[in-house]
Amino acid sequence: MSATCPTCSWSTPTAISAHGSVRYLRCVCGRWLIVENDQLVAAVGASAFASPRRPPR
Repeated sequence: MSATCPTCSWSTPTAISAHGSVRYLRCVCGRWLIVENDQLVAAVGASAFASPRRPPR
């Protein structure tokens, strides 16, 4: 299976979880990709993992 990130074009996002034919991938840029039956069906926005560090409150 190959999914390319629509944000940064990274060709090998890491598989984090799978449920049946649905796979949840994480790209190096922080974007989540959802793949079903080897087709990219959704790309969720960046998360806190890709954000710069915030000072403690």
